Amino acid sequence: MGLYAVYALILLAVPTLGVSAIIALLAVTGRPGPEDALSRSHFIYQQRTLWAAAVAAGAGVILLAAPFALGVPILFLSALWVVLRGATGVWNLKSGAAISNPRSWWI
Repeated sequence: MGLYAVYALILLAVPTLGVSAIIALLAVTGRPGPEDALSRSHFIYQQRTLWAAAVAAGAGVILLAAPFALGVPILFLSALWVVLRGATGVWNLKSGAAISNPRSWWI
């Protein structure tokens, strides 16, 4: 699956309630990364985005049962984070720029 396709699935993660993110995670997990530096930086960035989103979504769903509805802000902030990282990744890929620090958790 191409880099643009994975970014599309990442951006569709929020409206599809994570279904597209699961598909994207299955697409990038266990496959070797690309050889060139540009594609490799985006591949690592996508993997880290998807794994972090899966962990945050799991924690948010579990914490929905917690007092004060702690899961709601966690799910909201993680959804916002995923969309921002997806948009940033597409912007950089379209500009022909590598992700400067693909192992970072920041946007």
